[in-house]
Amino acid sequence: MVLRKESAVVTLLLCLFFGSSSCIMIGSEPEKVTASLISINSLVEIEEGIQLDEYGFNRREAEVIEGKVKRNESLYLILSGMDVSPQVIHEINQKSKNVFRSNRVKPGQRFIAYADGNSEAVRLILHENALDYVIFDWENEISVVKGQKEVTKDIIEASGVIHSSLYETLLQNEQSTLLGNRLSEIFAWQIDFFRLYPGDDYKVIYEQQYVDGKPYGLGRVLAAEFTNKGKTFDAYFFESEERSSYYDRNGNSVQKALLKAPFKFSQRVSSNFSHSRFHPVLKRNIPHHGVDYAAPLGTPVLSVGDGEVLESQYRGANGNIIKIRHNGTYTTAYLHLNGFAKGIRKGARVNQGQVIGYVGKTGRVTGVHLDYRVYKNGQPVNPLKVELPPSKAISDDDSDAFFEKVNQLRQDLDKMEKKSTVVTNS
Repeated sequence: MVLRKESAVVTLLLCLFFGSSSCIMIGSEPEKVTASLISINSLVEIEEGIQLDEYGFNRREAEVIEGKVKRNESLYLILSGMDVSPQVIHEINQKSKNVFRSNRVKPGQRFIAYADGNSEAVRLILHENALDYVIFDWENEISVVKGQKEVTKDIIEASGVIHSSLYETLLQNEQSTLLGNRLSEIFAWQIDFFRLYPGDDYKVIYEQQYVDGKPYGLGRVLAAEFTNKGKTFDAYFFESEERSSYYDRNGNSVQKALLKAPFKFSQRVSSNFSHSRFHPVLKRNIPHHGVDYAAPLGTPVLSVGDGEVLESQYRGANGNIIKIRHNGTYTTAYLHLNGFAKGIRKGARVNQGQVIGYVGKTGRVTGVHLDYRVYKNGQPVNPLKVELPPSKAISDDDSDAFFEKVNQLRQDLDKMEKKSTVVTNS
């Protein structure tokens, strides 16, 4: 029985090789075997020696040398060190216009050089960073083109309980500190990240990017929860044909009309909003309708929302002041500035997060700080307590797709445990 099966297999292989479309099995009744016709002429010879690298070049036919730019080393010195003629280097520089600036070569940048069979350099790949590179090729004709490495990504889950600061918690949990910036940007309209408390916690699902298998950066935060002073806020990324933004579980935009504070990074509050505060210069109690931030001299000040500049000038005790109308309800003011950013003048339009000026000590002050004020319907309100209006919610056309996505992400967030680090006093 075994011989019969082996004979049948051998016969079938011979039939297929010699192009017969049917044959008789040995030791069995006639059986028709259907197969594609194969001939010697139809076989394709596999070319050997092809080994393309991540840049698309055949390393089997080239001598490859890798190195790093040394201190005070220019593109000219790198190429001349490879015995590239001055004429070719000049032509490469000409081709580089509008593609690469030779004065941007910096120490530590990685490069890969390719040489032909005669050990003559024919190509140089210079990395501007881990992702971007420039290819200088003069093997046949001179060309200078930009390229990018492939970026891969994984979905990562992270969580934590804050004991001192968000930054320290991320470090202690061996999580990317870039998450701190992303979370503060997403929840900037609900949470004052300058005032976090022990016991506050977060959960986040995000994209971790990789280049050559090494962490490169953060992609999008897909979902996040942040509990501040016992109140939990959530945000889910959703992209539609009209726009991409973050929404809470009910489909309301987490983006508000104004940022909670006019800085990108945390600054200390040195004086709060008050209807009767002792003035350190006048030596008497007067209203202080703003919040003072004790930021370093020259710290960039951001506009907390889109709007129109109503005032940009020096005004007595207020020093250099900028006043911005954001809509018919809200106006903000920034006092005692060291100076104004370019283009900030009366009538100019500004965008949320745009630098408008710099922290200073102009006017009637005792030290460097920013006096930040918010007016609602013309009346001063406490910037730290004002309730900010929501932006546009998810549209009816996108609601089904949005809630389907949110339900899955919420399940993933609910399954996550809040990672808490043990903090000891040394």
